[in-house]
Amino acid sequence: MRESENAEPLDEQLRNLRSNISDLGHQIDSRKTGTAAALGLGVFLLLLAAGAAYDLSSSRTVSWLSLGITHENLVWLAWGLGVGSVLLLLFAAARIRRRDQNLEAELDQMEQEYAELLDRKKMLS
Repeated sequence: MRESENAEPLDEQLRNLRSNISDLGHQIDSRKTGTAAALGLGVFLLLLAAGAAYDLSSSRTVSWLSLGITHENLVWLAWGLGVGSVLLLLFAAARIRRRDQNLEAELDQMEQEYAELLDRKKMLS
């Protein structure tokens, strides 16, 4: 009878800990996803800016004229894409530098505690 008294609170502890691990993992993953999106878009804009700059430097602006973009507009577009790219890459770098390592350590600690509770539950049953 004593084992069943310990088992019920243990099951509740496991359930609560599993929920907390899921919530914290989701929070960490959401932050990493935002950082990855900023990096991806920054690199994409950088490639577009580099392509426009290459076309400007090699005087291949004819293909841009078919899209209705003049030489002057292409210069502005290349600069705008380049600046936007740098801003996004700096934003992503700042997010990487400012990440909360305490959250990751807390998640590791929770996962360790969860494993210990599972072992204790196996020993009781």
